Amino acid sequence: MGDARRRKLAGSRLPRFATPHTQRALTKLVVPAGPGVPPREVGLEALAVAETVRRRVREHLVRGAASGRIEDLLGAIETVGAECKTLFEDALAAAQSANAGHRADMERVECRRGCAFCCHVDVDVTPLEAIRLAEHQRVAGHGPPAAASARYAPCPLLSDSACTAYAMRPFACRSLFSPDAKACEAGFTTAATVFVPSLNWPRFIACGYITGELAALADLGLASHLVELRQALALLLGDPTALPRWLNRADVFPRRGAVAAP
Repeated sequence: MGDARRRKLAGSRLPRFATPHTQRALTKLVVPAGPGVPPREVGLEALAVAETVRRRVREHLVRGAASGRIEDLLGAIETVGAECKTLFEDALAAAQSANAGHRADMERVECRRGCAFCCHVDVDVTPLEAIRLAEHQRVAGHGPPAAASARYAPCPLLSDSACTAYAMRPFACRSLFSPDAKACEAGFTTAATVFVPSLNWPRFIACGYITGELAALADLGLASHLVELRQALALLLGDPTALPRWLNRADVFPRRGAVAAP
């Protein structure tokens, strides 16, 4: 952490979090715009995953905040991101092992390095994903991204048609698989409305992790809604008070839309 940022954060009161004595079981799944409402059985499976993620994320954040040091809390957020990524990748592999249709779906996927048409649209992420990616950008020496000046502005994490934070890309990106790269290109290069196909079942799996993260934040009294990645990075990298204010339960991020489903 740079000296200037450390000085600015030194006067910030960082909270100690405590696990609530009681929490209501999750009954609604947060589904970002795109895949629609999952089948009921799929939604219930994702809710079960969300409860596990909710508990793990909450435990990590409570421990990370115990010292009152921003470095420890950021370390906890990094741990949360790495752990959820591993769990999600394992779940994807398990789904393909158990379902021949899912295996066939993935064999048809045409996503490849250098194919970055989907890296030019708004991306909805959890606050924890945004914070983790902002720290990655800060360590790499990047400042706030420029405001989008075109309809399909590139993601601030994109360089030479590749993601500079690929290993920690958010669930919205990690769960997006297209079987038709030409349709992706047409949707990007033409003004006409183009149907761009993508696999729904990986995105439904991702909803469990997204829902769990947001539920854990709500349990701790933190603002717990989806945020747009570009806007969140601009805020976190441009305003050193944004993270401490959010940690002290201010709702600093603009809200994004999502649907809820059982």
